[in-house]
Amino acid sequence: MEILITELCKSLGVSRTTIERWIRQGKLPVFKKGRTYSFHAGDLKNWAEKNHISLNLTPRPAQGPDTEVTVSLSTALEAGGVYHDIDTGPDVPSVINACIQRIKAVPDNHKADLAQQLVKREEALSTGVGGGIAVPHPRTPLNYIEQPTVAVCFLKNPVDYHALDNQPVSTLFFILFPELKFHLHLLSSISLCLRNRQFSEFLKTCPEQSMLIEKIDALHIAEKI
Repeated sequence: MEILITELCKSLGVSRTTIERWIRQGKLPVFKKGRTYSFHAGDLKNWAEKNHISLNLTPRPAQGPDTEVTVSLSTALEAGGVYHDIDTGPDVPSVINACIQRIKAVPDNHKADLAQQLVKREEALSTGVGGGIAVPHPRTPLNYIEQPTVAVCFLKNPVDYHALDNQPVSTLFFILFPELKFHLHLLSSISLCLRNRQFSEFLKTCPEQSMLIEKIDALHIAEKI
C-alpha cells in the first residue's frame, strides 16, 4: 500500500515540516515520484518497529461530507505562527488586542471583532491555565479562518491575567478554528504538552517557530512509544 506524505503526517500527528526534515536527514524510507514524496506501508512499518513508534496505517477513506478531518497541533502552529516581544498594557483587554494585531492569520477587518469576542470570553472565565500560560479561544467558529490555527504569543512583560494560580501570564496559545470539531482536539493537544515539565520550561526560552514545532512533534512521537 502506498502512503502519501499528508497521510503519514496524520498518522504520526506531526507537521509536514517535520516529515520533510526527516526525509532530508535520511531518517525515513521514502521514494519520489515526480515532485511528490510517497512511502510504502511495509517500509514504514519496519521503520516504526525499529524506532519503537506506534504507527497505525489505515486504508485511505473515500472523501465525502462525513469524512473525519483532524489536524496536528504543529500543523495548526505552522498556520498561526509565533510572535515575540509583544508590548501590552497592564490588563487582559490590552494583551488580547496587542496579540490579535500581530497574528497574520486573522484578516485586518476582523481583528477588532475577534479581540472583542476573546475579551468577553475572558470576562466570563479566564483561560489562564497556570504556569504563566493562557489559552484564549472564541466560543464559536470563525468563518474567516481558512484552517485550524494556533498562534503563540510571547509577551515582553508578564501581565496579571486572573489565572487559576494567580501567576502573571507571559505566553498565550490562541486557538482559532473554522469548525467547532477542531477546537477540543487542539485544546487537548496543548494541554498534553503543558503537562510536560520540560516543555513548560522550554517555553520560557521564547523559542522560534521552527524550534517550537520540532519540540511539539518530538513530544507527540514520545507519547506514541
